[in-house]
Formats: sequence, structure tokens, C-alpha cells
Amino acid sequence: MIYYSGRKIKLELEGESHSECISIKIYGLEKNSEINLSELDFFMQRRHGDGGRLAELCSTRRREPDKAVFDKGVRIRDAIAVITGDAIEAHIDNTDVVKKDYDEIRTKLRPGHADLGVYLKYGKEGLKSGGGEFSGRMTAGICVAGGMARQILSKYGIEVIADIETIGGIKLADGNSSQNKPDDKLIEYIKKIKDKGDSLGGTVTCSVKGMPGGIGGSYFDGLESSFAYAMFGIPSVKGIEFGSGLRGTKLTGSQNNDEYFLENKKTITHKNDQGGISGGISTGMDIDLRVYFKPIPSIRISQKTVDVETMKETEISVKGRHDVCVVPRVLPVVEALASIVILDRIMDINP
Repeated sequence: MIYYSGRKIKLELEGESHSECISIKIYGLEKNSEINLSELDFFMQRRHGDGGRLAELCSTRRREPDKAVFDKGVRIRDAIAVITGDAIEAHIDNTDVVKKDYDEIRTKLRPGHADLGVYLKYGKEGLKSGGGEFSGRMTAGICVAGGMARQILSKYGIEVIADIETIGGIKLADGNSSQNKPDDKLIEYIKKIKDKGDSLGGTVTCSVKGMPGGIGGSYFDGLESSFAYAMFGIPSVKGIEFGSGLRGTKLTGSQNNDEYFLENKKTITHKNDQGGISGGISTGMDIDLRVYFKPIPSIRISQKTVDVETMKETEISVKGRHDVCVVPRVLPVVEALASIVILDRIMDINP
């Protein structure tokens, strides 16, 4: 079981990469909120890989429908789901599972995966086909809850947008949906890596627009802490930063500080190096964050490992169907968790 625990919003995810389905329970979403199911379906399809040229190039050949089926907690009429106030229960069927791809390597620890830690904690029984609950497949359930939260935020005038910044160290053009306009250099580089059986990492930017000021708190109650807790729940995340982030460590205070100005009686900043958060509390500027993703660990290139069945050193080549880079498909996952974080903190002061 996977848990997310916010102040008001709580999630429970159950299932595995190759189980019959992924189940999700959602607690705390506002009663009587209306969810457009067609819009939610579109959001889910972005995680599925139907989100642009780069998503198609980088995505696994595994094709799951990623269709959320609601079992409890909503009343559905004319493609609108109205939240009843009870816990929401939904599931997503896994219909394109090929377990045989993992049979011969199940006890071989896959470099870069969760396998070693899982083995040390649970033994051989914990090494499940496809990574079990540690698989990125489980993020489909997160997108159900986050897609709903994202729609609810719209009534507050808040929009959450994630975009690709880099893949394999190559920077894309600025602007939303940049994955639809990659240059030829990047396309050829991805194809080259894919043909070798290797993989790539990258960075994702996320902006929360229309964010009100005064949301958050100090120290562990700060917004940065809430975002970090959520984003590190995504497999492959290795770092998160806000505003000037690590770049700010190379600047002087006078360079990194945001100077304040008045515009229509509102205090604003012109460069927002704080990323919309000061002392853990939102400033009323856009919240700007960046999330770092490591390369996909499942690669066809042969690597050294240990077989825990024989306790001998051996080699492993991970066959099957895997992404070349998670970044194009992870955009809705980042948006989903950012939406959950923001809605949860807003509901905490507006019950």
C-alpha cells in the first residue's frame, strides 16, 4: 500500500505494475465539487504517452488505457462526477501485462532500481515482476487524484502547468507543450540512445499561476517542504529546487534577492528568484519549481549484478518494454502532485 498524507487530502494506492488493476482511495476532496470526466480522461492520456512528439519517441510500447473507473464517492451524470463527500474509490485496469519478460531476471538485482533495498527489507519475495508497487505504473493512480484536484483549483483561479526543460542535458524551447517542437539535434540524440538500448534523464519545470499569497508556514510547515514530500514520491526524482535554486548559490545576496515594487497597490517582484515562496509562505507571485529525473534504470545494455537466488555475480540485460526517458510522460504526474499540494494547503485555511 502506498500512502500520501496531507493536511486535508489523503491518498491510498494499492496494486502493482503487473497486477490486475491499480486501486486508489481519495479522502478530503471538497464535497459537491464537479469533475469533468472528459477533461480527466484527457489528462490521464497525457501520462499514457499521448502528449506530443517526444512522448511518442520516449515512451514504452506498453499501452494501457489509463481509464479511471469510479466505484464510490461520486455521482455521475452526463460525464460530470459530483463528489459526495465520502471517500472516493476508483481503479484503473492493467490490460497490457507481459510477465514473461521478467521471469528470468526476477532474482537478479537490476542496477538503478529499488531491487537491492527491496531485497534487504523483504527478501526474495519482495522482488516482484515489473517492480511491483515501486513501478512508475503506480503514478497512474496519482493522476486520478491530481487531475481532480487540478480541476477544483480552477475555481480559485489557479492553474498548474508543467513543461519539459531538458532531456539528456539538451535544453528545449521555452513555453508550454515544448515537447511538440523539439529540434532535430535532440530527436537524433534520443534515437541514438534508444537504438543502443540506453536511457536518458532530464528536468521538468512547473509553474503554479494565480497562486494567492500567505499560504504555507515556517520550517517543516513550509510550502517547499510540502512540495518536496510530494515530488520525491515520484520514482526517478533526484532533486527539486525553487526559483533561482542551485544557481542562486553562485550569486551574491544583492543578485539573488528579489526587490519589491508596487503595482496596482500589490507588492510584486520583477524576477521572482524566490520562486513565489518566501520563508515557506507563498508571496502571491507564480510558484516556480524544477524537478530533476534520473535516467530510466531499465536498459538493454548488459551490466554487472548479483543473482540473490544463487548469490553469485552475474550480468543482466533488462528486456521488455520500457521508456527511454520518463520526462515527457511525467508532466501530468508533476502537475497532479503540485495540484494536490496547493489544494490541500488552501483547504487547510479555507475548510
